[in-house]
Amino acid sequence: MPYIVASILRANEIFAPLEGFNPEALLGALREVETVREGIELLGLTDAIEYPGNAEVLIEFLDGLPPSLDASILAGLRSALSRGLRTQFTWKPGYAFDLTLWESSDQLADGKWVGLVNFLIVSPDPVEVQDAKAD
Repeated sequence: MPYIVASILRANEIFAPLEGFNPEALLGALREVETVREGIELLGLTDAIEYPGNAEVLIEFLDGLPPSLDASILAGLRSALSRGLRTQFTWKPGYAFDLTLWESSDQLADGKWVGLVNFLIVSPDPVEVQDAKAD
């Protein structure tokens, strides 16, 4: 799904930039967020989607995330940001919803954390709206 890929690429620009990473500001912005959908809307990740009809499809799709997966993504993201770790997201189509999370990090002698937290989200492939101009 190109629209999911576009949103994930934008998320990776926000949560894993090489320069200008501000985990405290991101954590503050997400503090009151209760769902992945709210976070995506707050951070404007749907703006990366070229065809507007697919932004609506993505929002509907996010509303269908199982609550445990939704909560797990937010908890993992908050944990990473609270330690100053970048995060990377990847999506893959599959039969059912699944989340694989792994962390490669270390706490330095000065207490600072270095590393990366990775989220691989698997989900059924949602229907994509076709751009009428492409016909």
